[in-house]
Amino acid sequence: MCRFLNVMSRSKNGVLTFCDHTKLFQLLYNNLCFELYEWELDALREYIEQLDIPYWEKHLKNWGHQRKIPISVGKKHFIILVNKEEVNELLSLLCFEKQGVVQVAQTIRDHTTVQDNQLCVYTSDIKK
Repeated sequence: MCRFLNVMSRSKNGVLTFCDHTKLFQLLYNNLCFELYEWELDALREYIEQLDIPYWEKHLKNWGHQRKIPISVGKKHFIILVNKEEVNELLSLLCFEKQGVVQVAQTIRDHTTVQDNQLCVYTSDIKK
């Protein structure tokens, strides 16, 4: 694991980090974990932005499962099913501001407190 972890964005069910050493983004969402290069992250964001949510909700309206929106990942045989709220949460994770990166030392990250779905991180005199 990297000594310094760049937390790009955080949500109720996930976090997007970047490692300066490996140049990989790590997207953790619910029980899923993806390691992506920047171009792969951009492609995933564009793909999710282009999902036709109303089409899938209408097309699968009689399907008995809550999650009706397919996200094809990698090979065509692996599909993640999500609902509208999860699509919005994923987009909020993937649409981060690059200049707003907060570096968090591993020791600080181990002692970070999460309350009310908000991350409170102290780096020098900056509270985010």
